[in-house]
Amino acid sequence: MNTDSSFSYDTFQSIVNATDLDAPYHEAGAGLSSAASKATARRLRRTRQRLGNYRHDLLVAMRVVNGIEREMLQSEWENWLADENGRCEQVRGFVLDRERTGNAQAMSGGDANAQKVLGGDGKRKALGKAALRKWYAEYCGSCEADQTALLNEGRSLMM
Repeated sequence: MNTDSSFSYDTFQSIVNATDLDAPYHEAGAGLSSAASKATARRLRRTRQRLGNYRHDLLVAMRVVNGIEREMLQSEWENWLADENGRCEQVRGFVLDRERTGNAQAMSGGDANAQKVLGGDGKRKALGKAALRKWYAEYCGSCEADQTALLNEGRSLMM
């Protein structure tokens, strides 16, 4: 499109500007003198109104799509979090079982004998247990807190 100022482009711009979209249809280009210019103004107005309708429909459709995406992400988050909490329950059983087994063996002296027989390093084993407990507390604690927040949020929405 030629954006340099020329007489013909300025004339066309006056036709474009004479197509007020808020004015009634029959008034499109009413201030113009030529029948061809008036017809052009009406065509421009009609086309621009259709384009405006398309834009509106597209915006509404985008909002619907964005809403669907938000709901899908929320649903997937809730499903994933429920799965993670299930895995945390399994890990909790393992951590508690290891603690009970370790405490029972330590009290009976069995753990020390097993380490000697297997050549195990007591410090390394203790660090592994501590690291597992720490990871469990941080990660699974976060999962449980998020699950609780979701449940509370759901309850507040129902009230």
